[in-house]
Amino acid sequence: MIDLESLKHAAKFGVIALAAAAIQLHLSPHKFTFGRYLINVIMALLAAYLVSSFCEYLGVAESARPGFIGVGAYMAPHLFEGLNNLGKKFSKDPLNVINKFRGK
Repeated sequence: MIDLESLKHAAKFGVIALAAAAIQLHLSPHKFTFGRYLINVIMALLAAYLVSSFCEYLGVAESARPGFIGVGAYMAPHLFEGLNNLGKKFSKDPLNVINKFRGK
């Protein structure tokens, strides 16, 4: 069963993701449509979850986590676009990408 703390955590993610997606779309040159907003909310939720997990792994203070989660949710479309581009480059030439990360 879901406890109250988990529900609060999920609600915080939801509010941050909804706000971040709305702000992101308002500032972007794309037309504001419900479909684009829904996709941005889904990306923001995923980014919020990933940032939260990363903060937990690093031991970031609980009071600082909403800020990091908010920035991650806001930057979600750019972060995922960058990861997608990295994946495309890796699929074309994996050895070159690995060597660039290793500094060779």
